[in-house]
Amino acid sequence: MRAIRRFGFWLTAVVVLISAASASDDVVVLPIRDEQQLYEFIAEFINNGPANLQFGYLANVAGMGSVFSSTGTKDETTALFTIVITANAFQVVNHGSSRITDRTGTCTIYLNNGPSDFTNPASFSQGTPIQVSSYRQTVLVNTANNTFVSTNIHTITGLATFNLNGVNYRLGQLGKSYRSTYNGIVDVNQPPVVTGTFSAAAVGMK
Repeated sequence: MRAIRRFGFWLTAVVVLISAASASDDVVVLPIRDEQQLYEFIAEFINNGPANLQFGYLANVAGMGSVFSSTGTKDETTALFTIVITANAFQVVNHGSSRITDRTGTCTIYLNNGPSDFTNPASFSQGTPIQVSSYRQTVLVNTANNTFVSTNIHTITGLATFNLNGVNYRLGQLGKSYRSTYNGIVDVNQPPVVTGTFSAAAVGMK
């Protein structure tokens, strides 16, 4: 419940910030255009029954330079932007070694505050939310070797202007959508927890 209240607080802050912005703001909008490659990210996930938690960091953002605070170390400890997705499965279909899982939820991108750590999923949501989107996922799993790919649709529902190196930015436009594609591995542990890792790339949609 505490996490839900905190998310609600930040989402309210996002709405306030967007409402306060005016046409005269000096803001660089990083736009979403059809079939433009937008983001790359690395993440891990935890499944607990129908609940799915994804957490990771952006490795590239179109229109920006380096998205790491270090030129040598490029990982979760130096990432300037993190991503957290909470979703729930509403359908699972199995046939032999093939499985399709469908989920819906919410995706939040944060301006990171301090190093994140994959052993502490909460550290990926410690920053300031700068983009919130609705999320629809379809996962195709090969249960014979525990690999998967997934296609995901994000539609932006909230934005906040953020400052980086003296420049004001906004990550996308309200109402715009983008598609992310995952390639990953499922590590099956003791039930009810299933964890895994994936890399992903996102492109804009009309």
